[in-house]
Amino acid sequence: MNEPRTLDIAAEPTASRLDDCWNRIGIAGDRSCPELKLHVHCRNCPVFARAARSFFDRPAPPGYLDEWARWLSDEEYCDEERADASAAGRDAEGRRNELGVLIFRLGQEWLAFRTQAVVEATLPKPVHRVPHRSNAVLKGLVNLRGQLQLCFSLHGLLGSAPQEAAAGAEGGRDHGASPRERLIVLRDRTEIWAFAADELHGVEHFARGSLQGVPSTLANTAVSYSQAVIPWNDRSVGFLDENRVFAALRSIGQ
Repeated sequence: MNEPRTLDIAAEPTASRLDDCWNRIGIAGDRSCPELKLHVHCRNCPVFARAARSFFDRPAPPGYLDEWARWLSDEEYCDEERADASAAGRDAEGRRNELGVLIFRLGQEWLAFRTQAVVEATLPKPVHRVPHRSNAVLKGLVNLRGQLQLCFSLHGLLGSAPQEAAAGAEGGRDHGASPRERLIVLRDRTEIWAFAADELHGVEHFARGSLQGVPSTLANTAVSYSQAVIPWNDRSVGFLDENRVFAALRSIGQ
């Protein structure tokens, strides 16, 4: 068996090495990082952004290009690389069969969007009503990182009662916003919309084969926006189709 080969270059000082926390406690690790609650994905985290910038700012070590040229001229090495690439391809195929979703609670229902449709999840922010335009679905504008973005009510779109309204009806008083409430920001190719969720669970990954069809017998408005049901922790999570949601929002915003 051939010995593993390494580039003959000087190692960087330990102090200058990047802390690749995303591989340890982030999306590529055990997902124990508390910042994931806020940023949803490592790509939205400023720590990841700073690390990326510093990586591209580093000069190539002495002899780096010459050593690579020697490696690539070695046919045996190229065969090993092709074998490694084949294994990496199989791993990538396995990841393609997985689905990453952001799970949240809306009233009594647990729902989810694809992680690719989610920009971030953050603490609630003041909503500024738009005169003569705000309604049960279009709530107004919110300030996100210095930019005003449209805010909608997913409760209003799905026709479900907001949590505080249900709580007020049961207890006879207004309980106010829940401390678990989060603002979830969605994005398609051209638009950004935000909505308030009553509780945020976080990101989970499921095999695509585990998804179940939406029961046609349910008399629920959410069914028209759902593409599947995800079994999760003895619950059924409604997997929402962000394309249908955005289409409905565009028709309301016109």
